[in-house]
Amino acid sequence: MWEDIKRSWSNGGMLYRLIWVNVVVFIIVNATIILTKLGSVELSVGINDGFGLATTSNTAKLLSRPWSVVTHMFVHIDVFHLLINMILLWWMGQIYHAEVGSRRLLSTYLMGGFAGFLVYFFAFNFLPGLQNVLPEDTVSYALGASAAVMSIFTATATLTPNRKIRVFLFGSVELKYIAMAYVLFDYFGISQGDGVDAGGKIAHLGGALFGYLLITLDKRGINLVRFLESIIDLIMSILPTKSKSFRGNKGGRSTGKANLKFWRNLNFRKKSLPKTRSNSTKSDEQFNLEKKDREKRLDVILDKISRHGYDHLTKEEKRFLFTESKKD
Repeated sequence: MWEDIKRSWSNGGMLYRLIWVNVVVFIIVNATIILTKLGSVELSVGINDGFGLATTSNTAKLLSRPWSVVTHMFVHIDVFHLLINMILLWWMGQIYHAEVGSRRLLSTYLMGGFAGFLVYFFAFNFLPGLQNVLPEDTVSYALGASAAVMSIFTATATLTPNRKIRVFLFGSVELKYIAMAYVLFDYFGISQGDGVDAGGKIAHLGGALFGYLLITLDKRGINLVRFLESIIDLIMSILPTKSKSFRGNKGGRSTGKANLKFWRNLNFRKKSLPKTRSNSTKSDEQFNLEKKDREKRLDVILDKISRHGYDHLTKEEKRFLFTESKKD
């Protein structure tokens, strides 16, 4: 079993790793809860604040645990909370990862979770209805991957709105309508329960809004996660990594496997894209930007091949890959 877990972590890609981090943190947190209840462990932090990993709307408390802005989106205490989030992450994450690659999947998850936190923080500090919902000297805490997962959900639906998904009892439904249903569920959920639960629903909507804006603005050339992706690239350049092997679909057609071998032999990742300029009037800055964009697009396409096989590329992606392969 341990070998299977290690293999899943090493070869499964970013989606598997995000799920594993959430699961492992859940196991550790709940093991700590059990030990605490049995009296075997005494801690200065409690269950409600996720043993110091949950974030909060209380400014003073937040300053004492700045890491919680990130850690809270990997922490679950309730098993059903974890299960629902991981099923949704797996469901939408596969589609999203196939379209945009590992780096964008990670950056969307992190920034979507952060966007949810910002909405939650400002809601509890500036909306009168939520400011007074808690008793005096009581601190509100937030944890869970819901906002991060919702950002991936709406980003996927915005990127491929007409994709058909089979839904039990409803048959094939376009993804945009499924996403709308989830968003409306959280929206109407604000009126249900107490104010604390409403704050959580608002955070979910913050993540959902970020996912929509990310793809909408990206189509216009505005990358909301450019800075974070630069940091991810820097970290990955420092960490020792194994060379990535390309894998087609399990049980995929031989045509896809043959094409995959062909593209691998071109060895795109070990050489930079050509520096030949087609237009001598371009400035160095413009030329370098275009070259960087081509390299980024090529990385996404190769990552898509590695996860789903050559046959899953669009006609435009195949044409782009063929054009680049002809350049020396």
